[in-house]
Amino acid sequence: MQRSSSTSTVFIILILLLTFPLWVGLGAGLFGLIAGLFAGLVGLIVGLIGAVVGIIAAIFKALFGWGAWHHGWHFDGPDMNAFTWFALLIIGALIITRNRKSKS
Repeated sequence: MQRSSSTSTVFIILILLLTFPLWVGLGAGLFGLIAGLFAGLVGLIVGLIGAVVGIIAAIFKALFGWGAWHHGWHFDGPDMNAFTWFALLIIGALIITRNRKSKS
């Protein structure tokens, strides 16, 4: 009876030694998977925050013409912000309605 128990113990130790790299690899792979998913989640949240800030900044740039720094490739042209476009839209609408009234 003693012989069977010692053989089982040696067999279990031999199996553990032979499969040890497999267990280490599976553990490291699982750790890498969890770390990658966490990093992806953080990247997704930060990306969404960046998109919201970008949209808000684009609205302010369109309204007030902020952020038009002249560096890099800059083509000199009229700096037309949203107020200018809105004024041109109103002038265009007045011209169109005036032409329609004069035709009637």
